[in-house]
Amino acid sequence: AGRTEQVSMEQKKKGFSVGKALMLLGVVLLLGAAGLYGYNQMVDQRAGQESEAAVITLVEEIQTSEVEILEVPEEEGEEDAAILKVAELDGAYYMGVLTIPTLEKILPVQSDWSDAKLKKSPCRYSGGLEDGELVIAGHNYKKHFSGLATLKQGDSIVFTDLEGNQLFYEDREIYTVAATDIEGMINSGYDLSLFTCNYGGKARVTVRCDRVEAVVQE
Repeated sequence: AGRTEQVSMEQKKKGFSVGKALMLLGVVLLLGAAGLYGYNQMVDQRAGQESEAAVITLVEEIQTSEVEILEVPEEEGEEDAAILKVAELDGAYYMGVLTIPTLEKILPVQSDWSDAKLKKSPCRYSGGLEDGELVIAGHNYKKHFSGLATLKQGDSIVFTDLEGNQLFYEDREIYTVAATDIEGMINSGYDLSLFTCNYGGKARVTVRCDRVEAVVQE
């Protein structure tokens, strides 16, 4: 009987230890999730602040014609590449300002992209203003391309270049494409495409636009 009671006590202790370990693991996972959420919120807020600071300076320089315009090839290393007009601000190079009235967003657009640059503002992914099929990528941050999926056909988008010229576009299609469909993204036949990754990161919310002469708001 004594042996049986001893085994029973050991089993209870073992069960208690396993239960306690699982409880602690649950707490650790919750804290980790909270920490990740807090970090993502901090990155999101910082991205908004950096893009707002850049667009204020860029708009002011465009309006006062004080922007210093540089000419660089769209694609490095290609002799026949089209030329992009860019302006340097705090070590970053911008090609203009994107306005999405429906989302109340005014955003600076960098002339080329990388993961680090996308954390600061939307970036040109491919194409250009002159040759058409301009593709602009942006993170799904609150102050960047969040809300892109809520746009509707007929909504207007305006791109202002560094010389103050305004190019007007109108939404034609809004849909998702696979993140791996690079060819389909850059060769769409549309004058302007905007895209951002969905929350899972496996698909891209994509807005396709055609250029129009002007947009008259009722």
